[in-house]
Amino acid sequence: MDTFFASVKSARGFNCMQIYGKVYGMKSVTEITQAVKLFAKEVGAPNVFVCDPHRNQTDKKIREFCLKIGTTLRALEESTQHANRAELYVGLIKEGIRRDMRDENSPMRLWCFYAERRSSIFNLTAKNLFQLEGQNPHLATFGDMGDISNLCNFKWYEWVYFRQHKASFPHNKEELGRCLGPTKNEGNEMCQWVIQANGQIVPPRTLRRLTPAEASPHNEAEAAKRAAVDAAIRARWGDSIQEGPQEAIHQDPPPVAQSEDDADDFVNANDVIDFDPDTFTPYQDDVDAPAVVAEADIIDSTGKPVNQQSTADLLINAEVLLPQGEKDMMAKVVRRVVDSDGKAVGTYNSNPVLNTMVYECEFPDGAVKEYTANVIAENILKQVDSTGRQTHVMDGIVGHRKTGQALTKDNAYIVTKRGRKKLRQTTIGWDFKVQWKDGTSQWVPLKLLKESNPVDVAEYVKARNLADEPAFAWWVPYTLKKRDKIIAAVNSRVKRKTHKYGIEIPTLVAHAREIDAHNGNRFWQDAIEKEMFNVSIAFEILENDQHMPVGWTKSSGHLVFDVKMDFTRKARWVKDGHKHPGPDASNYAGVVSRESVRIALTYAALNDLDVLAADIRNAYLQAPSSEKHYIICGPEFRLEHEGKRAKIVRALYGGKVLGRDFWVHLRSCMQDTLGFTSCLADPDVWIRKQKKADGTEYWEYVLLYVDDALVISDRAESTLRNEIGKYFELKEEWVGPPKIYLGGQMRKVELENGVNAWTFGSAQYVKAAVANVKEYLAKQGKVLPRAKTPLSNGYRPEIDITDELGGAEASYYQSLIGILRWMVELGRVDICCEVSMMSSHLALPRKGHLEQLFHMSGYLDKHHNAEMPYDPTEPEINEEQFERQDWTQSIYSDVKEELPPNMPQALGHGFRMRTYVDSDHAGESLTRRSRTGFFVFLNRAPIHWMSKKQTSCETSTFGSEFVAMKQATEYVRGLRYKLRMMSIPCHEPTYVYGDNQSVLANTTAPDSQLKKKSNSIAYHFVREGCARDEWRITYINIHKNPADLLTKPLPSGEKRSKFIGMLLWWLGDKLSA
Repeated sequence: MDTFFASVKSARGFNCMQIYGKVYGMKSVTEITQAVKLFAKEVGAPNVFVCDPHRNQTDKKIREFCLKIGTTLRALEESTQHANRAELYVGLIKEGIRRDMRDENSPMRLWCFYAERRSSIFNLTAKNLFQLEGQNPHLATFGDMGDISNLCNFKWYEWVYFRQHKASFPHNKEELGRCLGPTKNEGNEMCQWVIQANGQIVPPRTLRRLTPAEASPHNEAEAAKRAAVDAAIRARWGDSIQEGPQEAIHQDPPPVAQSEDDADDFVNANDVIDFDPDTFTPYQDDVDAPAVVAEADIIDSTGKPVNQQSTADLLINAEVLLPQGEKDMMAKVVRRVVDSDGKAVGTYNSNPVLNTMVYECEFPDGAVKEYTANVIAENILKQVDSTGRQTHVMDGIVGHRKTGQALTKDNAYIVTKRGRKKLRQTTIGWDFKVQWKDGTSQWVPLKLLKESNPVDVAEYVKARNLADEPAFAWWVPYTLKKRDKIIAAVNSRVKRKTHKYGIEIPTLVAHAREIDAHNGNRFWQDAIEKEMFNVSIAFEILENDQHMPVGWTKSSGHLVFDVKMDFTRKARWVKDGHKHPGPDASNYAGVVSRESVRIALTYAALNDLDVLAADIRNAYLQAPSSEKHYIICGPEFRLEHEGKRAKIVRALYGGKVLGRDFWVHLRSCMQDTLGFTSCLADPDVWIRKQKKADGTEYWEYVLLYVDDALVISDRAESTLRNEIGKYFELKEEWVGPPKIYLGGQMRKVELENGVNAWTFGSAQYVKAAVANVKEYLAKQGKVLPRAKTPLSNGYRPEIDITDELGGAEASYYQSLIGILRWMVELGRVDICCEVSMMSSHLALPRKGHLEQLFHMSGYLDKHHNAEMPYDPTEPEINEEQFERQDWTQSIYSDVKEELPPNMPQALGHGFRMRTYVDSDHAGESLTRRSRTGFFVFLNRAPIHWMSKKQTSCETSTFGSEFVAMKQATEYVRGLRYKLRMMSIPCHEPTYVYGDNQSVLANTTAPDSQLKKKSNSIAYHFVREGCARDEWRITYINIHKNPADLLTKPLPSGEKRSKFIGMLLWWLGDKLSA
């Protein structure tokens, strides 16, 4: 600890200050004992106090107090005062006071406020001291990082507007003043000392910076107000040169008002800085909305723009690479161009391509050129990747520098445990000056540049004779030797993560405010305010005197910033759920199955019901949170809430159970409020009995996929808008007949027989996937192959012996398989078998496998335009082929189909169910396992399809066909249960077609005897279903069985075209052509 003195008495009457890392003002050195006590109270008792041998520092009272708190007082030897570390910080604080007072011309008598502010900055910022181990003093002392919000919001002596709650009409409640730094023991943590126009110093907690319009030198009214305030402050406190009148400290309080109305005309004496803490009361604020910067342009007295820089123009301040002479240079969009009448040149359009507004763009050399908005937008999109991130392209390396951390040649080697010398692999201590294509230059560490441009660095090092330096010797020779391969593999573009579409993206709220202040607009702040307004319902903010309930744990969150393609700024508050352990209970949140969607669409067309879709807006925010977490409000919560605790009462993005919370909340509303019943076969299918206008009863359905709702009803719009929309806000633009659902395109069409039906297409998804493959191949100098079938003729992936794929290529192979499997789910049954075969090699893919996926992409590129119709037309079935057998004399004489005891009443028209089954015996060349394939149709609509390798190795065609029949009928039994639980009539048996006569004979003939015990389970399962009349089986010729498409890759030709034509529109016609 140490004491420093001032030749000028401060505004609070201090002549000196005691420093312990923290500072404490004193009128004289006799108050050192009091300062020691305050330090011990605020910080705690240290192990030792180190001080100068001055008698005031080693006073008896101080020693006695140190003895009471268990602290040692250690006095330094005379004339060794510089061994006291506090001496260093005394010098730093004094120099900081002098510098800032000179720069801001602030009164020297305010030095006590600055000293307190500067000591807080020292304590909350990290120093390059090995004793701190990279921490700041506050963290090293208290164990937490500390909050710098009250320090970084305002600069020293910055102009501010603060709330004056005692101002009577017509006086403005916002008063101009100067900020002197955070208060101590006054108001909340964000409270600041502010010097008013009359020279009095008050501690308001509600204050703000000047807006760009108010701070503009062109705003004469505001400039005059600031000059008047400065003059009044100088008259009372002086400036950085003259100290001002001493009697200013001891002003008498203003006269006492005689009436309540007169009281507002005087400033309360308690608002003046007083030395008696017993007479000081905190400053209070009105709870009013903060001032918002107007979106109109700044204009002069004639109504013309001052600088043509609109605070509402999203393109201004964007950075873009534009042609300048013979090369491109980075330019900044400065302002809009206006004509002589002050009107903007060009026509605005929300679509950037059609926007012809003219802008001035400033280049680094000071040149200013005019460009239209569509040209600027075009250049921005050319210079960003698929995510909108801008990239730097290197023009060349123009210099290098070596720091003291670089290894010397003497330390270039290490000795291994076996005694071998080995070069150290290090890049520390070297930086390179890089010239970018946009004309800018930057010092880049070798560590980064070696990864992005290894060949350029190696060639530069060799040319400068630096290759024998330890940082280069271990890798430069190899790089030069393999330069051709490296150039082909390395992307020389360095992603610019700080910008997107030329717009600088903030990382923190304070950074967002800095960007807005620099650009003279409020785009990022408006985005933050919009997001915080939307998300505010998720928080319950507690006052400081309220206790947090038992069981609530502390959490955190942050804002994520982004820029949309139309340059709109976007902010999203995200909870830091990754910092919490997983939930004890299940976090399952179900979604409706694709099978249920196909059934519902076919049922809607069959029973003439409307289909309407909608998307729930801010779905998760409408659900209560099951997690008991709270946060400490940050600066995005505004000044009045910053630092307070807030309970998270709604599900938030980033939470580990937000999906389950919304799922439970939505289910509760559907069941308890709207009267729907969840289907037991698919919990996300909801049914409710309704009546049509003619009195006919039917079941209406609501299918839920997270926040997407699909309503099937005679009164679908009323159910959606007036019932579901009453409790959940819907996105109006998505309410209507479904066009896109689960990634596919939907439309209602009229078939050739005049029947209306829904179709499901995947053309858009397929085209996008193929485009990505083309882009991947283009980078390698390759093109997509042309193909008539998904796989090459005769190709068997299990016997492919090409080289194994590397890590990156294997990951790409797996991602392609995932994309292709989703295409199959969307209805691309023509590649189902081939995708299933290739999926068997996810664990160890080879180059030949990847080439076949490129071949399949070539096939999809030619045949991308396909859709699957869900035709509700009843098929013609020859009942004579499905004769009911007499099972009374068999072991199945007393069996019958078991109906669910809790199934709802069946209403409306039902379906006729057909199944086509096939197997490819020993089709897998390596393990000789067979493959099962089957289709299930409801009327003429394909509802389910499967192609799967069997888990057992069958020794005969009979065995493999019987296993396939068992797998198909198992699925049929589950589907019949689902139809009944969805209240859809299911009175007829399922008609099953197979192309193996032996299986037919053994399943349909009651007196048939099993010859092979290995097939006994499949044998009895299928026969028992026939006896129950759940299904009936007949023979179909292999050339008429579409399930053949799912068991083996069929060559291009009439057979393949015919099968695809039974299932898909358009694609079958193109193949046959």
